[in-house]
Amino acid sequence: MEVRKLMGLCPDCGNLRDALEDRCPFCDCLAAPLPNPDLADKIFVIDLEAGMPSVEDAMERLSGLLRKAQDAGIRMIKVIHGYGSSGKGGLIRAAFREELLFHRWADRIRDYLPGESLKAGSEALHGLPRHHQQLIKNLKAGSQGNPGMTILLMV
Repeated sequence: MEVRKLMGLCPDCGNLRDALEDRCPFCDCLAAPLPNPDLADKIFVIDLEAGMPSVEDAMERLSGLLRKAQDAGIRMIKVIHGYGSSGKGGLIRAAFREELLFHRWADRIRDYLPGESLKAGSEALHGLPRHHQQLIKNLKAGSQGNPGMTILLMV
């Protein structure tokens, strides 16, 4: 599973550290990094397909990453779950979307936007707040209408 590295400040030593790591490499602190306001306008990318995990492994890892992302102050996440080689939707995509429908991560996710609904001029894009301009910019780079991804708007 590929994850873009994002940095946060260690609450003990003040050094920059990977916001999603459990332990500070400088002081061995186990406390979560302080929320980084610079992350509020960035899109964090999680590729659930990387490494070809089982559905269960992908969902378990994602749950942990969502908690850590929220603690780090990340506001938007692009989850790449793929669409499946059969053209009917893959197993990871189906499991991920089912978990969203049943509000598994309701304490972390405010809303989600399926990739296939994010086309130029769509209601989903039109309804986004202006402060999500980075998201719109990212979608223009090839993600519009992509059923193999979902955008998460974090709490």
